[in-house]
Amino acid sequence: MLSGAQEWSSLTGIIVNLLGANPKEGCMKSTSSLRKRGSVLLLSAVGLSIGLLLALTGCGSGKSTIVQITNKITSLPAGQTYTFTADIEHAHKEGAAVTLTGAGTLVVNDDTAIYLAPAAPPTPNSVTVTVTVNGTSDSDTFTITAAAGAVVSISPTQPTVSVSAGTPVTLNIAVTEDDPSDVLTASVSSSSNCGSDCGSFGTISGVAGSGVYTVQFSPPTSMGASTMEIINIASSMPNSTQGTAFITINP
Repeated sequence: MLSGAQEWSSLTGIIVNLLGANPKEGCMKSTSSLRKRGSVLLLSAVGLSIGLLLALTGCGSGKSTIVQITNKITSLPAGQTYTFTADIEHAHKEGAAVTLTGAGTLVVNDDTAIYLAPAAPPTPNSVTVTVTVNGTSDSDTFTITAAAGAVVSISPTQPTVSVSAGTPVTLNIAVTEDDPSDVLTASVSSSSNCGSDCGSFGTISGVAGSGVYTVQFSPPTSMGASTMEIINIASSMPNSTQGTAFITINP
């Protein structure tokens, strides 16, 4: 996974579906090739997420590339994700680069990139997401505002486990404005690569109300191919924001 300036397409998050170009016709046609032009979608891993969809739809090799983020924001609550949409024309078979300047995390995996806002407003409080194709860019600069309630965060944000090794990974959990009555619940997404079972969690341990906890995640017993799944840890406190991590599971 990447940090700083990173490419891609939350839970915020980006999914990139690149479409192909037919050189004989000079226009873009839908294919599954990641080397051709297409779309990039910043997807959220949780509710209130943002995804970045880059629809690369231009034709004609002589035209200048146009990049425009269509749903810019001025602020985003701490701990949440947001999906930006950008229109891209005349990409000339080139892919899009998505870069992050400022606090937060940009996760890139194959055709997926996800931006995660930090658990609290940073200093300096300025975040910029930039989409670039063929040297042409458009950016959105925004601030992080305080969350309405408790914010759960998970570290590492991008762990890796191996089915063959069978070794669990320990996840560190932090909860702002925690309370002894808080109940944390962990879950993991599923995909065709690991069927309905993409792993399991041990007991969440820690002193109630301390805001500091740990949990072990164990990989499934078998799987067909490497996959990146989304781990969420939710708090029972009102107006809380769940934590998100992106775990790579290898056979």
